[in-house]
Amino acid sequence: MSRTLKRPMFRRGGAVNDGIMTGIVDREKKAEGDLGTRTEEIIKAMQKYAPIPKTRLPLGEVGIALASGIDPIEALGLGYSKFTKADDARQAALAKRRAGAVGIAIQAREAERLARLKNQKKTDYAAQTPEEQFKVRSKIYSESRIPAISNNAANLASFEIRHRDKDYVQLGFAYSNKTRKYEPQFNSVPEGAITYNPVDGRAFRREGDKFIELNPFTLEPIENVDGTE
Repeated sequence: MSRTLKRPMFRRGGAVNDGIMTGIVDREKKAEGDLGTRTEEIIKAMQKYAPIPKTRLPLGEVGIALASGIDPIEALGLGYSKFTKADDARQAALAKRRAGAVGIAIQAREAERLARLKNQKKTDYAAQTPEEQFKVRSKIYSESRIPAISNNAANLASFEIRHRDKDYVQLGFAYSNKTRKYEPQFNSVPEGAITYNPVDGRAFRREGDKFIELNPFTLEPIENVDGTE
């Protein structure tokens, strides 16, 4: 071999970034690197709290076999056979654990991605003017499969935008086989919250088991009675 090929930069073995590659960092695939890091962390946690023990050569059993007069080669063969069987089972358990860890890591990463998208949408929506918010909400409500909402989309959107800084909960509707139409579900409104029925344009605040009717524009109480009866 020529003297040139014997120089350190051409020698094999050791760190691959030595010599002329000093300071050069291997390129990392960000998505795969993040997933790999998550997976390893999950595996470490699993191993910490539910460890899979290392496979050990059954030297005690080999010694007993030797003491009983079995041929040394045969005794070692029996011990090795038992070792390989146990090690195969361990490797299968580790592979199953890694597959589970990858699945958990993928789910966690996807949940974070969806959370970021949701937060981004909230941020973008909050930056819109009331007029723009009204257009967005009224369009969404107009496409609802519930007639009480789709037929009153503009009124519902207008009330929500007008009182967007209040403790408001949208009134739910459920289909009734008895009346064969969607009925308002006032019981789902939490204590102290304000709600609005777009069908009749009436607003309410829940106080205990009663719903106090409010002026839909000023939210001042109209009368101290249960307005949902």
